[in-house]
Amino acid sequence: MPIDLYLSLVLHVAVGVQSISAPYAPVSPERAARYAIAAVKHGDRAGVDPFELVAIARNETDFREGLRGPDGKDCGLLQTRITITRYTCRQLLRSVDLAFQEGAREMREYGAACRDKPDYDRCRFNRYNSGVRYARTGPHGRYYLRVQCFAEAARLGIPVGSTCRKVTGRRDIARTLERARAKDAIAQVTRLRS
Repeated sequence: MPIDLYLSLVLHVAVGVQSISAPYAPVSPERAARYAIAAVKHGDRAGVDPFELVAIARNETDFREGLRGPDGKDCGLLQTRITITRYTCRQLLRSVDLAFQEGAREMREYGAACRDKPDYDRCRFNRYNSGVRYARTGPHGRYYLRVQCFAEAARLGIPVGSTCRKVTGRRDIARTLERARAKDAIAQVTRLRS
């Protein structure tokens, strides 16, 4: 990837990270840049969209480092399950780069496994969340919608707060993004007037 394209993509992803950060856990420009560099680097190597990687991190941990899952086996920024990686929880918790590397590896593998499925996106994202016997209905079955909502909001640089966590269908994603875009435009006009 040419350096100018790489830098442009890193900047775009960093802006996306800040735009989708949780209101109660804002991400500094430095941290956003660190996450963007790792997502772009490992996404490019694995053939995975870096916006999807940061969306998974947002959905899993709200970009709060040092979190473990309830049973202690999901670790790091992307909550990688230690039973499916060669790294320890301690290693995943200490390294943002390693967390994105493992998230990209998992998504590459799930993408390959789901390639011929009619529900490709649901299959690969929900496998990330709940394993091979991924959920197809209920709150766990809608995991893929939440991640896709955060990914698209990051791509567009639209602050969505936590509204992506409430989507229940593909149409909800479009409505959520449109409402957030309108709200952001009003906020920008208000700032200009002050």
